[in-house]
Amino acid sequence: MDILLERKSVRKYTDEDVKKEDLDYILCAAMSAPTARNTRCYSFIVIKDKETHKKIASLHRAAQMILQAPLAILVVGDQNAAFERYLPQDCAAATQNILLAATARGYGSVWCGVYSNEERSKAMEKLFNLPENIKAFSLAVIGKSADNNPPKNSWQPEKIKYEVWK
Repeated sequence: MDILLERKSVRKYTDEDVKKEDLDYILCAAMSAPTARNTRCYSFIVIKDKETHKKIASLHRAAQMILQAPLAILVVGDQNAAFERYLPQDCAAATQNILLAATARGYGSVWCGVYSNEERSKAMEKLFNLPENIKAFSLAVIGKSADNNPPKNSWQPEKIKYEVWK
């Protein structure tokens, strides 16, 4: 539970690299995410190349923090493997696991949306030479946080309804 409450979106990073064993841990967590009918329709592209980071930043105005970060993970999904229309949920679960695992290993991270913007999705799919059935879903930017602010308290009891909306 502590990891859930400690996780926050980080947009400022140090230049410290993500250790290989930590990256493997993060990717293992991503692959442990549930999927509809256990399709495991997601895949992951690890992006460390600074020139590619620059290209991503030029395509995704909300992902400028990638220019400081040592790596990012592009979460992609196979439309042919997904059950019915569950690809977004499956990839979202994997993305959340990436963020939580990064926090557990002492890294900061931020979820940059891709899937909800068709122009951005197409640009990312072209940049990474994805086949037609593979769709770019999200970009998780990861690195050691240069942001010392504590996570915000997200508890909002007014958001909770019991049995019916009242």
